[in-house]
Amino acid sequence: MSVDPLPGTDPVTRAAATGAAACDQSGAFPRAALAALRGLGLTARPPLAAADAARLLHRLAAVGRGDLSVGRILEGHYNTLFLIDQYGDATQRRRFQALADDGALFGVWNTDQPGVPLGLIDGRLVGAKAFCTGVDGLAHAIVTVEGAQGREMLIVPLEAPAVDRRWWRPLGMRASGSHIVDFTGLAVQPDWRLGRAGDYVAQPWFSAGAMRFAAVQVGGAHGVLDIVLAHLTRTGRKDDPHQGHRLGEMATAVETGYLWLGRCAESWSRAQGDEAAGAEAVATVNAARGAVEAAALRVLELAERSVGAAGLIAPHPLERRLRDLRTYLRQPNPDGALAGVAQALSEGRWTPGAALAARAVEDGPAT
Repeated sequence: MSVDPLPGTDPVTRAAATGAAACDQSGAFPRAALAALRGLGLTARPPLAAADAARLLHRLAAVGRGDLSVGRILEGHYNTLFLIDQYGDATQRRRFQALADDGALFGVWNTDQPGVPLGLIDGRLVGAKAFCTGVDGLAHAIVTVEGAQGREMLIVPLEAPAVDRRWWRPLGMRASGSHIVDFTGLAVQPDWRLGRAGDYVAQPWFSAGAMRFAAVQVGGAHGVLDIVLAHLTRTGRKDDPHQGHRLGEMATAVETGYLWLGRCAESWSRAQGDEAAGAEAVATVNAARGAVEAAALRVLELAERSVGAAGLIAPHPLERRLRDLRTYLRQPNPDGALAGVAQALSEGRWTPGAALAARAVEDGPAT
């Protein structure tokens, strides 16, 4: 049975979906999809200004709606450009912007390989990173090393990386190619250093930056809804009242995710240079992480019930999207994020409904 997984979606989503099924099967870097996104002008100059946060999240959601592996790679590319813009010197900003304009893609790799964490000894790197997303298609990656003064960032060229591909055998997100890379012996050049020690984990940007992967997750949930609706339409079952209830609940869950992205964008736009607003942004994004995860899990459960066993059998497009979303929902420290919400609540730094109340005050009394 042929099911169009992207009926009526926009060009960004369709571009992101280019070659998705084939890349999932082979584990190959999704070059065609990222080339299509570059053709739409989406890779070189993302909207990174605080005031443009809603545009950024909308774009990432649209990409995630097409393919989550592509969304993960693009999110890392955007994060790299943000970190360079935030902490790089003028020469670094000009250099990497020129490379991005020419089509180069970048990533951020923070997770150390257990037992052999990346370190710096006598000017050379020793150790490895895991979850090196997109290694087969990136030009440079920001890697973190633990120094005497804290976590440091290095922008490392990826001309001939030592990649271990044996480990990456995931349930989903296969095309993200999040392999292990061993950097041992690589001599660090002075212009590789980005910012100062501690900048990578500086708040609110470190924690609140999770809004980017949350946006990709929301798009992934929306993509699942697209496939379910297409399947039910194709099989003549979308008007069944029980299916209608499930569609309604899925649509509500997806919209809940988008509403949380809107809250994240609002809080991010106010966070620059304001300590209280920064703390509010961190708490808001932490809350959004849990809400988006819960909404996406509900979409997955309802999608499986709506389509049934047919959706769990390749090449049905739902089979891949279920695997990808379940995998991509597993992000670092979800318990810590919720604990952060509770702490902000108990300390009076975050209150449910406060943002709506503030907008009501700004709008003034009804006339």
